[in-house]
Amino acid sequence: MLTALVAAAQDRPSPAGLSLELNRLEQNDQACRATLIAKNGFKESLEETAFELVMFDKAGLINLMTVIDFGGLPAGKTLVRRFDLPQTNCTEITRILVNSVSRCNGKGIDLARCQTSFTTDNRAGIEFGR
Repeated sequence: MLTALVAAAQDRPSPAGLSLELNRLEQNDQACRATLIAKNGFKESLEETAFELVMFDKAGLINLMTVIDFGGLPAGKTLVRRFDLPQTNCTEITRILVNSVSRCNGKGIDLARCQTSFTTDNRAGIEFGR
């Protein structure tokens, strides 16, 4: 029974839309390196894709606000990028808020459509999402 459920879940197509996963945080000298994975689940390519992220420290205070740019994202493509967050210690980050999808467009796709179909996932062990 469990094998059948796992097989059915794997056969299910990924949801259409845009997703962002926080995969890993690791210290890189004076910066915290964030490894993020973006997936374009649309049937159309995206000409540009960017997300505004807000990092919070242990006291709940905003440590850093930044926009990460993934650039173009072909239809159905998954893209991994690493971003260094300057003057940031990874152990001090307790939460990363995806404040917005700041840029997203393609043929027949506008920012509003990207925002309403946007999902997040997390493998880094801190709070991440909307």
